[in-house]
Amino acid sequence: MPNKNRAAIFQSFDSLKGLKELLAQQEKIIVKPKILDEDARDELDRQIHLIQPGMIVCITYYDGQHYIQKEGMVSKLDLNEKYMQIVKQKISLIAIIEMEGVGLERPL
Repeated sequence: MPNKNRAAIFQSFDSLKGLKELLAQQEKIIVKPKILDEDARDELDRQIHLIQPGMIVCITYYDGQHYIQKEGMVSKLDLNEKYMQIVKQKISLIAIIEMEGVGLERPL
């Protein structure tokens, strides 16, 4: 028996094909986006206007199904197009609900 055919005999067999994907889909919980009150929106707007490229921020944003927390360096901020780019990922400013970072704290 050639080695090529012999190796095929020992390949793993997935008897429950698709089960992992189905379980992962069942684990997802779809939530509705939070509605920020006026004070929270004003604070978020103040923080967004303080951001400069190169700053390290931690943001929480809604991706359409669930909330994601991302931390990284801001590589681009476009207020006209309303998006922020953290490393290589573009995030809509409208989707952001929370933001933290050095220099973004409320002055005492």
